[in-house]
Amino acid sequence: MKTIIRLEFEENQPASSYIRRVNDTESVRLMKEGGWKYAPKSVWKEKIRDIKKEKDTSKKKSKKKEKA
Repeated sequence: MKTIIRLEFEENQPASSYIRRVNDTESVRLMKEGGWKYAPKSVWKEKIRDIKKEKDTSKKKSKKKEKA
């Protein structure tokens, strides 16, 4: 798996539209087509993965059983 980032993007676009985790063959194809470059995995973790985790954890509510 490789992390790639689009060379040209607008700031108002969601990060998932210009930062991607793709398999090795897909990354080579996108690099050859142009418009993409390799990026550190930490960029993907910071912008994509960790944001999704924050949204998921905020939705969970704990339920406690009441003792009779």
